[in-house]
Amino acid sequence: MSRRSIVVVDPFAAGKTVAPAFAARGVDAVAVLTAAMPPSWLRRVWNPADYRELHALGDLDELAATLTGHDPVAVVAGADTGTEAAETLSELVVPGRSNDLTLSSARRDRWQRDVALRTAEVPHLRQTSSESPDAVAAWLRREGLESSPIVLKPEHSGDTDDVFVAMPGDDWRTSFNRVLVVNRTTFRNDRVLVRELAVGTEYEVDTYSVDGGHGLVAVWHCAKEGTDDGLGIFRSNTLVAPSDPVVGVLFGYVSRVLDATGVRNGPAQAQVVITADGPRLVEIGARLAGPEQQELALLGTGENQVTRMVSHHLDGAGAAGRYEQLQHVRSVYLASPAAGELANSVRFDELASLLPSYQRDVLPYREGSMVPRTADLRTSLGHVVLATTDAEQLERDEATVREIEAGLIVV
Repeated sequence: MSRRSIVVVDPFAAGKTVAPAFAARGVDAVAVLTAAMPPSWLRRVWNPADYRELHALGDLDELAATLTGHDPVAVVAGADTGTEAAETLSELVVPGRSNDLTLSSARRDRWQRDVALRTAEVPHLRQTSSESPDAVAAWLRREGLESSPIVLKPEHSGDTDDVFVAMPGDDWRTSFNRVLVVNRTTFRNDRVLVRELAVGTEYEVDTYSVDGGHGLVAVWHCAKEGTDDGLGIFRSNTLVAPSDPVVGVLFGYVSRVLDATGVRNGPAQAQVVITADGPRLVEIGARLAGPEQQELALLGTGENQVTRMVSHHLDGAGAAGRYEQLQHVRSVYLASPAAGELANSVRFDELASLLPSYQRDVLPYREGSMVPRTADLRTSLGHVVLATTDAEQLERDEATVREIEAGLIVV
């Protein structure tokens, strides 16, 4: 009798951890790639040897028949690029174990997501979608947003691909035209989504759902530093204590968003800003949070979305409620204000001895390296992972990292 399997569509980024997690329970993995040649930045973050077979996405019925022969427990998305294919294949191979296909576009298309939120009467940011800058200008006048900051982004994309903030008085039409290109996921942007800018405290909410019931895996406070482009750069990512009142507010709101967008099974990650008017959704993806947050969640709570996925599909576990905090955890990001040659970075090598809460670091640049000016996570100097049961120690250790960062020289 053949072993059971887990099918992972685009097993990149955090998705690369799914196969090893199921292998530890005696379940093989089968990979499906939505592109014959994934982008180079994705190819670097997966291990083909972890999979019994690799398949390219082709004729869905033929592929579904092949996958059914592997006795799959589920078909899941490893990365954002695989969400739509994973949900479609799941209904063909293991019906009823994924999300509502009739709302698939609301989980990928930002405009359709807004329609779904409006239909479900979930509070949301005002936005419009158009291929015409003149139509956008008319909408801004109607909504009274001509003197307000706005965000321009593609309807489809990941991360901050082609996302621009226009402050009052800025030439937003130039940004509008820049969005109408092919983004990093090779999707052509033929319309631009224009939205009012959410002002407030930013959080990320990681969930795991089972048969329409939603469980809270982790809530993260995303500390940002303002930048000229209005997007800001991440400075730290901290696990929020489950007893913090904001956790209940966020979980209640995100649960409504998940219902409105048809998320019934599996992981999701929502980016939410607590504004003066309450929580407002910025982004949501029906897929795993990034690999770093999976690591941090495991350190802080003893579980993450991947462990819940294993429990769901192999043990029949339902959607757990809130997480329990075992440690205070934080990822501290380092930034460079300019591009050039890095100097005075020798203390990078001393972090393990300097920081009692040190877990690991990802600092690819060293003395003499050429570094970029930090504009986003991709251009940061790296990050340091901290975890401890002592909240004050966590603060002291971040202060030490900031002291080292302040002493860096870029010429």
